[in-house]
Amino acid sequence: MKPFQYHEPTTVKEACQLIATHWKKACVLAGGTDLIIKMKKGVILPEHVINIKKIPELNGISETSDGFKIGSITSLSAIANHEGIKAKQPMVGEAALTVGSLQVRNLATLGGNLCNGAPSADMAPGLLVLDSLITLSGVNGDRKMKLEEFFVGPGEVNLKKGEILKELFVPFPDKDMRMIYLKHGPRRAMDCALVGVAVALVLKNSGQQCESAKIALGAVAPTPVRAKKSEKLLSGKSVKDFPIQEIKKMLLTEIAPISDVRASATYRAEMISSLTLKAIENLVNLN
Repeated sequence: MKPFQYHEPTTVKEACQLIATHWKKACVLAGGTDLIIKMKKGVILPEHVINIKKIPELNGISETSDGFKIGSITSLSAIANHEGIKAKQPMVGEAALTVGSLQVRNLATLGGNLCNGAPSADMAPGLLVLDSLITLSGVNGDRKMKLEEFFVGPGEVNLKKGEILKELFVPFPDKDMRMIYLKHGPRRAMDCALVGVAVALVLKNSGQQCESAKIALGAVAPTPVRAKKSEKLLSGKSVKDFPIQEIKKMLLTEIAPISDVRASATYRAEMISSLTLKAIENLVNLN
């Protein structure tokens, strides 16, 4: 591993100043589950490593009157085991459980999972369909945005010079919302998702009428994406009138999968269609 200078800020302001000073020459260390491996392999050779794990305000989960605030360095294990999240936003906790092993989840952070900008990030789809908001802190103060505006491209996120992801706000869902995250890969855990899908349906009239629908897809486009055209095919419909064949066709117009060593574009397209329909069926059949 190439030598580097190590920094351990204890406040957000100090961290942002260090990042701004060493911009393009520094890497931020949170859980380190990806960064350390890449450094050992020589894929990333930073001159400075800025460890933000000792900043208290970035860690923890707090419940407000209308949702949960989750600090960016909160571990995935903490999210998966949080009783409030399990009760009120179960899909978020279930998605966290699909990431790696227990040992990995104990280290891996929510911010790290999102800031990598990986199209396959397991935490992204569920947070997208719940309309999550993020707060970024920088040398010029804080700015807020929708999570879907954060993803720019493969490995690229909307962080300006001297900024870090501070926290996410995940609103409470409608009381009639049913939600699910499904992941397909060689193994349920330990592997990145070949494809992933989160679906959230607000079902009224004893689950027979879909008032609104949200669908988010992972690993089938340059970023995690909302399938907004497909959502419209479900919203306002009786569940018995869901246009399944139309949804399958529409999904294909909203993705741009690639072929790589893990799967072909054709396979990904077929699996995202199958997984989305399976998710919808599971939610409808919860009656």
